[in-house]
Parts: sequence; structure tokens; C-alpha cells
Amino acid sequence: MAHGKICPICKQWFIPNKYRPNKQEICSNIECQYERQLQNMAKWRERNPGYFDYRQEKDPTWKHSCRKRALDWRKRHMEYLQLYRQQHKDEHRTYMREYMREWRKQRKAKGL
Repeated sequence: MAHGKICPICKQWFIPNKYRPNKQEICSNIECQYERQLQNMAKWRERNPGYFDYRQEKDPTWKHSCRKRALDWRKRHMEYLQLYRQQHKDEHRTYMREYMREWRKQRKAKGL
């Protein structure tokens, strides 16, 4: 019989997967799994701080191709971005306000 656990992200009680009950720490909720993935990526980046620097040194066009791929994705998914911004309007405004303040400080520091 599997014992229940409490998910550290949503604080809800859940029954772990029957095949690996001792390993599952996060519930199967989509939002919790997404947060787990973000945490795992952050941990990976902390353990591998120079990974992307190496790629950039090896191929100078690597950073440019990543930027182009992101811009192409944004062009193909404009409706997704608009819908997301409508749903998160206040958060987006706060983020953009802070982002632009920082950007203007950097430009001013460079003397542009």
C-alpha cells in the first residue's frame, strides 16, 4: 500500500506513482510539474555555468542563431503572446516597466 505525500510546491496531499513511490516528490499536477522542470533547469545552470559560453566560443554565430530562432518563434506565435499578455496584464506591465528602467540606466551609463 502506497503512503501519501505532501507536494512541496502546491502543498496538496497526493499518492506517488506505484512504480517508484520513494522517488516521486512532486505531485502530477501540470503546474507543479512545470515548476519542477524550471527548478531542475535552474539547478543545471548553476552546476554548468560556462556551458553556453563554450558553445559561443566554439561557434561565434551560435548566439545569433539562437536569437533568430527565438524571433522566428515569436513571429509564428503572435496570438499566443497576445493572449498571455492579456491574461497577465499587470505582471507584464510591472516586468516591462522594470526592464525598461534597467535598460535606460545601462544606455545612460554607456553614454548613448
